[in-house]
Amino acid sequence: MDNRQTNNLTGQAYRILTKKIIHADYQPGQKISEKKVENDINIGRTPVREALLQLRQEKLLNVIPQSGTYISKIDMKEVLDARFARASIEQRIMRNVTAINLTATQQAHFREILDEQQRLMQANNIFQFLTSDDQFHRYFYEITDHIRIWEWLKKINIQFDRFRFLRLKVEGLSWEGLIEDHEAILKAVITKDINEVERLTANHMHRTLTEESKLIKNFPDYFTNYQKTK
Repeated sequence: MDNRQTNNLTGQAYRILTKKIIHADYQPGQKISEKKVENDINIGRTPVREALLQLRQEKLLNVIPQSGTYISKIDMKEVLDARFARASIEQRIMRNVTAINLTATQQAHFREILDEQQRLMQANNIFQFLTSDDQFHRYFYEITDHIRIWEWLKKINIQFDRFRFLRLKVEGLSWEGLIEDHEAILKAVITKDINEVERLTANHMHRTLTEESKLIKNFPDYFTNYQKTK
C-alpha cells in the first residue's frame, strides 16, 4: 500500500470515527481498542492507528496507562468556549448577510433546507437533521464569502456538536423550536431587519445551552467540567 492510499484511508477512518463519536455510537467514557475499531469500520491497522492518534491529539480520546483507550467525555468548558466563538462570529456574519439582497435562487435554497428539516423532524432522523441544521447556517457563510471561517469553526466545535446531538435525543427538547428559529431568522434577513436578526441569532445560539441541566440529568456520565446542581 503506497503512502497516498494510506493517507486516504487514514482520512476516511478519521471521518468515520469522528462521526461515531459525535453521534455517540461510541459513547463518552466507553473503552475501545484498535481491533474493535478495525472490525467496526473495516479499515486496516495502520490507517486506524493514525486516525486514533489524531483523535487523541484533538482530545476526543483519553489514554489511561495500564487501563486502555476511552472515548473522552464531553467537556462542558469546551462546549461553552466553542459556543462563544461561534456566536460571536455568527453575529457578524448575519449582520453582513442582512446588508445584501438575497436572490430568488438563494431564498429558494433556504426554503428547500427548511422543508427538508420539517421532513426529517417528522421522520425522527437525528443524524440528517443535524446535517441539515448545519447546511442552513453554512449557507450564510457561503453567501458572505466566509466559507473558510465556517470550516475552521467546525473543527473547533466538535464538543459543541456532540452536545447538540445529545440534545435532540432527549425527549421534551424541541426540534420544532429550532426550525421556528430558522424560519424567523430567514424572514428577518429577507426584510433586512438587522436588529431582529441580531436578537434572533443570539437567542438561537443560546437555546441549546439553556437546556444544559436537563441534558446532563439524562446523561450524567457523559460530561465533565460542568456545574453540579444540588
